[in-house]
Order: sequence, then structure tokens, then C-alpha cells
Amino acid sequence: MARPSHVRDAVREALTDSSRHDWAIDDVLRELRARGVPADFSSVFRALAYWEREGLVARVELGDGKARFEAVHGHHEHVRCESCGAVAAVPGCPVETARSQVERATGFAITGHRLLFSGLCGDCREAGA
Repeated sequence: MARPSHVRDAVREALTDSSRHDWAIDDVLRELRARGVPADFSSVFRALAYWEREGLVARVELGDGKARFEAVHGHHEHVRCESCGAVAAVPGCPVETARSQVERATGFAITGHRLLFSGLCGDCREAGA
């Protein structure tokens, strides 16, 4: 069992209290500091790694090479704005229906997947970005 950690607990609380899907380590650190929680980059990194191992936090790949995280709320895909970088969850899983077809075509037993949609969010579309 891991030792209690005020940073680890604060990281879990920040992510689970939020509907955000693109927490970079720097974002979590800023949020903790705004909440008055003393923390540094390595403590936040270790806390995110701990919660990821425990299954409460998931790493999100958004195609920019930066480690990002979100609280686990069941499987879903993401859409990212090409202009401002806003991220939203895609309800349900549009890929699940293709699973058996991919397995038949490749001979693989599919154990997971990641899909990132891209486009323009409503605000950027209105602004003509």
C-alpha cells in the first residue's frame, strides 16, 4: 500500500471534479497551486502515474506528443479542435462495431484502440478559423 500523499489526493480530486479531457502535467500543477496545494512537477507526475496504475486516471493521446490525462469515466473517443486545441469526449464508441471485422481481417484479438477525431469547435467555426 502506498503512503498517504496530499499531492496524490489533490490530483485525484482535481481530475475527478472536472469534465476536462486534456490535463497536461503543467495544467494539473497550476490547478493544485490555485487550490493552495504545494506541489512540484515531479510530485504531480508521480501522482498521475500512481492513479493511472490504479485505473482512476487514463493517459489521453491527442496527437501532439504531450502527455495528457483525464479521470476514467468509461471508454470513449475524443475530438480536438485544429485551431484552438479544445478537446471534447465523443459519446459512445463509433469504432466498436468494426472490432469483429478488424479481427477477421487481421487475425488479431483486439484488446483496445484509440481514435482521435479532429475538426473545428463551434467557437472557432463561428470565428472563421
